Amino acid sequence: MKLAYCVLLPDSNVNVAAYRGKGMDETLQDIADIGYEGVELFLREPGSLDRSQLDKNLEKTGLEVCCVGTAPIAAQDRLTLTDPDKEKRFAAVNRVKKLIDFASTYGRIPVGIGKFRGNLPSNDRSSGWKWLRESFLEVCEYAEGKNVTIALEPQERGNLNNLTSTHDGVVWIEQLGMSNSRLLLDTYHMALEDESLTAGILEAAGKIAHVHVSDSGRVAPGQGTLNFVAAARALRAVGYDGFLSVEIAQPANALDVARKAWAHLNYIRGMYL
Repeated sequence: MKLAYCVLLPDSNVNVAAYRGKGMDETLQDIADIGYEGVELFLREPGSLDRSQLDKNLEKTGLEVCCVGTAPIAAQDRLTLTDPDKEKRFAAVNRVKKLIDFASTYGRIPVGIGKFRGNLPSNDRSSGWKWLRESFLEVCEYAEGKNVTIALEPQERGNLNNLTSTHDGVVWIEQLGMSNSRLLLDTYHMALEDESLTAGILEAAGKIAHVHVSDSGRVAPGQGTLNFVAAARALRAVGYDGFLSVEIAQPANALDVARKAWAHLNYIRGMYL
């Protein structure tokens, strides 16, 4: 397994669990210098990016794009797949299609959908489920034509009121019936909603497209209470060989924290993977 870090691209100006340096070139170089092999790109509007600069920086640093994250679309533009306003749902679907186009240029990497799917209306959950299913199907069908995987991220109930556990996610993608719909597992959310990290990983066997790693409290792996050795063993047992992507809160000393995360995960990788 390779190690990656979530980074925020210049098209977004929100606070999310992703690193951003003084510029795109510095951001990528900082992460590469630590030893990470990949980056998960958080972005909201691919058309506003200088793609030639981005690709030059990726080539220079040797970093591999392992996933595209949709968090800034919800955080900055307030667009979600379950908005009661039909026009906003339409805008959300069209925006993620742009991210799918973007992702398709980097091979068969997943586009993650976590908070971007939105909350179901408390007074009309049945309509919310209908909107989510319709939006998700349209997104998956579009992505299928681009050879892109859509990775649903179960998130704890403090974040979202739907699909909060790994079990919920497994049932959802099985019912959806799209071959390119899989799961994005996040250890922070799993620790709050699943029986254990190991139990969640084993239940999701064969359906895991990507993995976020974060310790309890969204701190760096090794700085909290979660058992990443057990998680690593479970991932190996189910045959997952993708990236472990660090998604943690960004303190003032973000790079020092990123180094600690890499050191802890690299040790586990060397010992158990």
